[in-house]
Amino acid sequence: MKRIGLIGAMESEVETFCRDFNAVDTDIKGIFKGSFGGKEIYICKSGIGKVNAAIAVQRLVDIFSVDCIINSGVAGGISEDLSKLDIVISKRLTYHDFNPIDILDRNPPYGSMMEADEKMVEKAVLACRTLNKNLEEEGKDTFNSFVGTIVSGDCFVNSAQKAKQLRDDFDALCTEMEGAAVAHSAKVNGIPFVIIRAISDFADEDADASFESFETVAAKRAAFIVKEILSK
Repeated sequence: MKRIGLIGAMESEVETFCRDFNAVDTDIKGIFKGSFGGKEIYICKSGIGKVNAAIAVQRLVDIFSVDCIINSGVAGGISEDLSKLDIVISKRLTYHDFNPIDILDRNPPYGSMMEADEKMVEKAVLACRTLNKNLEEEGKDTFNSFVGTIVSGDCFVNSAQKAKQLRDDFDALCTEMEGAAVAHSAKVNGIPFVIIRAISDFADEDADASFESFETVAAKRAAFIVKEILSK
């Protein structure tokens, strides 16, 4: 893989990449080109929501011919095992606001659960272990990482009742607004992908305040994981 597509919805989710990969503007607004380890890195600030995420993937595929997609950013934790700033790595993704969801089993992408690339998931797990080892050696706080289901929808979840519903209905670890659309678009294009999320809130009534406090830190932690993946 020589061309890597990185997608973040917000400025806080791409600024670390742009800085560390010496990215410059391309002819496409919101997409920047950098390099790392002999690879071309195309960084896309997609904007929030599923449609923006799908557009971002298609642009990276059609215009820049990327070999894989990594979507990095923040999410609301809905598993009771999660703490703030923990990392969730996608095993699979689906929409929580697509009803009835089984329509997708009979139409493109012919599956309502979209599986992430196993090798990319493995690299993300190893990256978390490496980063935790480095943090421990430096005497800094470590974090937990989990591999499982991520659900996406065009809404910011800030209700404990809704979070419980998503946990019960999908056995999901976290919820956000872009990942499943990235997965959907990547799958249709035959491009391997993985989604990496750092927990900024718990998708409950305190989510808005927590998101504001932890957004930048969580996004940077997710970005560090991506950098560790690329270094391998």
